[in-house]
Amino acid sequence: MLRPGSLLLFCFTSAVFAEDWPQFRGPTGQGISAETGLALTWSEKESVRWKTAIPGRGWSSPAIAGGRIWLTTATESGRSLRAVSVDAESGKITRDVEVFRVANPGAIHEKNSHASPTALIEGDRVYVHYGPQGTACLTSDGAVVWQTRLAYAPGHGSGGSPVLYDDLLIVACDGTDVQYVIALDKTTGKQRWKRERQGLMAFSTPLVFRAEGGDQVVSVGGRRTVAYEP
Repeated sequence: MLRPGSLLLFCFTSAVFAEDWPQFRGPTGQGISAETGLALTWSEKESVRWKTAIPGRGWSSPAIAGGRIWLTTATESGRSLRAVSVDAESGKITRDVEVFRVANPGAIHEKNSHASPTALIEGDRVYVHYGPQGTACLTSDGAVVWQTRLAYAPGHGSGGSPVLYDDLLIVACDGTDVQYVIALDKTTGKQRWKRERQGLMAFSTPLVFRAEGGDQVVSVGGRRTVAYEP
């Protein structure tokens, strides 16, 4: 029997893992997949290949690359912020890493969790973000490469996921006190640039795209959308 608040990860019988899905909303950040032949109907029994219980509570989407699924989750009422790796073929949990230990997780909305942002995979690196409680880079084996904390007061908890642009890890930080977009060096976690974003909280994930006048990072706020030169 699952404990209250536990997560279930399902794998449906299809070619769903043929295409990597390494970040929130897939390779382009727009929720588009080129895969075909996927299941059109399913239930807890129909079309299910395996089902795995994930400890804790986290609203992150699965990030998939190289036959591994990465999720974020929080146990101990948000005091233990974790990254979990699951084998895509068997559903076996292969890594369960405590990335941050937090004394005071802070308040969240009742419909949110302390581990809602989706992990991002690039090669043998996994980037995870838990709002102001911590941002980190892990190896594919679960070793911590670097850790940092970004100061803001989200109020309802965090939701926006990180994105990559070349050697930059970019995150939108939506707080009740301040809203900004920050770019970290993906190899060290050090700040490369930081810009305020007007427009109230939105908990959105930045979108990187190539425009005619040059590459842009777009961040959506509550009342304003801002494009940055990355």
